[in-house]
Amino acid sequence: MEKTSRRLVLIGLAAALLWACRPEELPHVQEDVFPSNSLDYRIIVDGREYRPADTTKTGCIVFVPGGTDLKGLVAKFNDTGRTFSVNGVPQESGVTANNFTSFRNGVNYRIEDEDGKTRTYNVTVIDTNLPVAIVTTDTPRAISSKTTWRGSSMRLLGQDGKMTDLGRSFIRGRGNWTWEMYPKKPYAVKLENRQKVLGMPAHKRWVLLAEYRGFIGNPLMFECTRRAPALGWAPRGQFVELVLNGKFQGLYYLCEQIKIDKDRVNIEKLKADDTEYPAVSGGYLLEYDELYDEKFKFKSAGFNLPVQIKSPDDSLQDAQFNYIRDYINEMEAEIKKIGTSEESHYADYLDVDSFADWWLVLESIANYEAYKPRSVKFYKGRDGVDSPPGTVCRLKAGPLWDQELFLMDKKFNSKDMYYFKYLFRDPAFVETVKRRWEIYKSNLLGNDRYVDIVEYMNDMVSLIKKSANRDISLWNNEYFSLSGEVRPVQNGFHSKIEWMDAQIRAL
Repeated sequence: MEKTSRRLVLIGLAAALLWACRPEELPHVQEDVFPSNSLDYRIIVDGREYRPADTTKTGCIVFVPGGTDLKGLVAKFNDTGRTFSVNGVPQESGVTANNFTSFRNGVNYRIEDEDGKTRTYNVTVIDTNLPVAIVTTDTPRAISSKTTWRGSSMRLLGQDGKMTDLGRSFIRGRGNWTWEMYPKKPYAVKLENRQKVLGMPAHKRWVLLAEYRGFIGNPLMFECTRRAPALGWAPRGQFVELVLNGKFQGLYYLCEQIKIDKDRVNIEKLKADDTEYPAVSGGYLLEYDELYDEKFKFKSAGFNLPVQIKSPDDSLQDAQFNYIRDYINEMEAEIKKIGTSEESHYADYLDVDSFADWWLVLESIANYEAYKPRSVKFYKGRDGVDSPPGTVCRLKAGPLWDQELFLMDKKFNSKDMYYFKYLFRDPAFVETVKRRWEIYKSNLLGNDRYVDIVEYMNDMVSLIKKSANRDISLWNNEYFSLSGEVRPVQNGFHSKIEWMDAQIRAL
């Protein structure tokens, strides 16, 4: 990808500052949302009208271009047969200005109908440089389950002001610690039909990451993964503002879920009747996780690691379970031979380049989750299909998942971690790490293909800064500040890479 395209599509997103919304491009709204006798609120900015992204019986939320001065905005509304006032001040549609700077409280309009009945209607206006995801569940109660899908609809308001209706969808909670411990919840989304989302390849499964403990960790980890060529695919995503059942939820990261697919983990899918070799040899998506809470799982024989089979899931057959369990156990037996008098054939089982790249990414971002292990993903494709004819498709490392804060520790966190404790005893593996490091280091520091990773991060932060600070305020988040999250990377990343370079050369 060219350097100009690697900047988060930056100034393509910066075009959101203008958000040139023509009247015919106003967000689509269903007829039952704005019937003919409705209030039909619109906010006027520089002569353009912005309709609500979402509407309830008691209020609406309107998104306007980032940088808009919210102190004196004018609302346009249907005042036929009604009178409007704000704090006792009569309101004239298209004329009277109000201060909409409070995203918590908005502006309360007191509406009196011809028959003397009164009600309050709250209008919240938010300025943003980001797309908006609007999710409305079939029933308005809170999403409280990680296992039960709730029927819903999902729409996306783009920076160009156009609304995309993704149609029927389903939503549920996701995550472990992030779901149980934090007030801001992450969600999994399943579309009824495969669709492109914000320019990403079509699929049904997506994730809304809450990023409560750090905004840049996961997106930056995914970008580092893309710069380690042997790891292949990493989840793509975009920051969005989320509205759930009419309530503003703040800043989320909408990204691809790790799934076997031609545009994600690109290996052959394993079907229920694939029980004989070579069909039974792949594809498998594995997760090593100390929580050990999936349906199909086993403890590995050599290292007692908690291996969980993520795909296939419900359709997994006994022959398939036995195949991948035996494969992992045989691989671990070969790994444990490294440095002994026995000849080790571990490289016949695992893809050495991908494991080297995976380790390099882990160390460059100081990922502590893998050590536990938590959310460690490996996958195995089908022999002779996902590898050259007549060859074994070896176990590959990645994709990486789950990173909160980037730490600039000048120490190796995973060099003695399960497999790697043995792999680093093999001079051939060490030489592979050294060779792969030169490629990865160049991609991190910037070359004719990539911008410097710190510059990439700075561009990302510029894009989300206002939304991130608003999110921290919205959730009364005392865990971190955006500047506190970013400064250590700005000040310490290059120094850490220099330290790693010296250490790896000395291996």
